Amino acid sequence: MAQVMCFILAAGKGTRMKSGYPKVLHRVCGRPMLWHVINAVQGAGIEKFWTVIGYGGDLVREEMDGVAAVSGWVEQKEQLGTGHAVRVALEEISERDEFTLIVYGDTPLLRPVTLKGLIENHITYDYELSILTAVLDNPKGYGRIIRDKAGSIIGIVEEKDSTADQREIREINTGIYCVKTAWLEDAVKNLTNDNAQGEFYLTDIVGLICSGGGKVGGFSVSDVKEIEGVNDRVDLACAQEIMERRICEDLMKAGVTMYHPGSLYVEVGISIGKDSVVYPNCSFVGSVRVGENCFIHSGCYLRNAYIGDNTRVGVGSYLDDVSVPANSNIPPFSVVKG
Repeated sequence: MAQVMCFILAAGKGTRMKSGYPKVLHRVCGRPMLWHVINAVQGAGIEKFWTVIGYGGDLVREEMDGVAAVSGWVEQKEQLGTGHAVRVALEEISERDEFTLIVYGDTPLLRPVTLKGLIENHITYDYELSILTAVLDNPKGYGRIIRDKAGSIIGIVEEKDSTADQREIREINTGIYCVKTAWLEDAVKNLTNDNAQGEFYLTDIVGLICSGGGKVGGFSVSDVKEIEGVNDRVDLACAQEIMERRICEDLMKAGVTMYHPGSLYVEVGISIGKDSVVYPNCSFVGSVRVGENCFIHSGCYLRNAYIGDNTRVGVGSYLDDVSVPANSNIPPFSVVKG
């Protein structure tokens, strides 16, 4: 998708994580949250993207070295808000594409198909700005999408500033945008920090583009879990659970039997062949490949392991950095290390 570039905003400290590490480096299914976001951006067909870093920027670069090799880095030295982050990014880069996608580094559940849908809808309807929206049963705490009688978006109102009628609106702003780059540049130049936090808010570009005559549209995410950001360790655990469920469901649909998938710990990159059976309370860590017609019994721990076809791994076994040939039988409670 050569005509679209992307900014990934990942400069925040994440105070509520209560951690010395940058929030975007906390892991979901074995990979940093930022890795998942980059994976979604690349999966949507975007080749040029820049990650805006700030707190712990050197750690972020080091952790993502190689993983994010195609991404450029922009440093936001002062944490003056999301609008300021985009302004800094636009000032730092020399390249320009017609459209800019803006996402956040703490939304690991985003899917490529959602970002692709947002971009395609934006281009098809020739919007100046498109907002990824979501319809929630309980929209408390979110900014509400305000539409006119014709259904066009005319603004966003934060809950603290909303009327009783506006609080009844269930369509919310996720903060993820696709914008015509020329309009984005004009809008961020005109942002002000006249608010209690003294920050430049990216959400204010909606009003600026509307008032400038730009057409603003929305694209609703089909699965609201995708847009849930991670702000604390509770959110992190929820994201882990959702991602694990996705991975297990994909494996089961491909022919793997899991009797209690909710009891498993799995990481990105697991591969299990068809007609294999996985019993409860197993952990699959790192790069794990299990062949066809295998039985992984309860309580097993597999890390960086290759299991050949037609193999049984007995209950409670510990396999670390090993390659097990086909037609093997690992006795219960075995410890095998490479």
